[in-house]
Amino acid sequence: MEKSFSFKSGRYSLAGILHIPSRGKGPYPAVVMFHGFTGSKSGSHFIFTKTARRLAAKGMAVLRFDFMGSGDSEGKFENMSLLTEIKDGKKAVEFIMKDKTFDKNRLGVLGLSMGAVTAVSVALEYKTRSLVLWSPVAYPEIMRKKLPKKLEKILFKKGRVYPPGFGNYLGKKFIKSTEKVKPLESAESYRGNVLLVHAKDDVSVPLKHSLSYFKSFHKNALFPRILVLDEGGHTLATEFSEQEAIGETVGFFAETLL
Repeated sequence: MEKSFSFKSGRYSLAGILHIPSRGKGPYPAVVMFHGFTGSKSGSHFIFTKTARRLAAKGMAVLRFDFMGSGDSEGKFENMSLLTEIKDGKKAVEFIMKDKTFDKNRLGVLGLSMGAVTAVSVALEYKTRSLVLWSPVAYPEIMRKKLPKKLEKILFKKGRVYPPGFGNYLGKKFIKSTEKVKPLESAESYRGNVLLVHAKDDVSVPLKHSLSYFKSFHKNALFPRILVLDEGGHTLATEFSEQEAIGETVGFFAETLL
């Protein structure tokens, strides 16, 4: 069963889709998904939707939602930051943990790209059993480095800027937050199960980000694993990479949550 719903994060209402298995009885293990920068709860080429349906077919519930200012959720994108997304992520996990339909002791999270920063922080705080990161950002400060100096000057003078081809105003709060949040430090303290998936031809977030996470997770995580694909780009958008990412992810969550 799939149903649309919303939940509150501060004063904003966030739009989500809840997948509940049609077979078996609850409480069900659950996975919460965190989309990437400028993304949405469906994911590029609907990869979140496809993965959620596969997980539900295996007997796991899934919550996928839009961060504040993204997709169908309330708020303006220009007011979003890594701190607001981490706050939204916590609210999503708390929603699942408080509902007796779901098993709070069998919880996993999945983060794509910049959503991985939220996923790592939330996984550590709530001691989730499992964590999956796709094409994860390990060094959020790269976002400022990618911004041309002319646009950076406008951003810090006016508080926002509209990069060509971006489709949204980018706010100063977000850029400042990238220098405050340290996901690799959180990764070093995480004690659950970990799977990383990254394509070699990712030009947006190089493979070195996943390799840095892999090294950090070895401090305390349970048997961290990494799947390096030859193709797929940043959003795993080839037939092979999509099938491999979804298949490995579903198998990993089934192994660690069921």
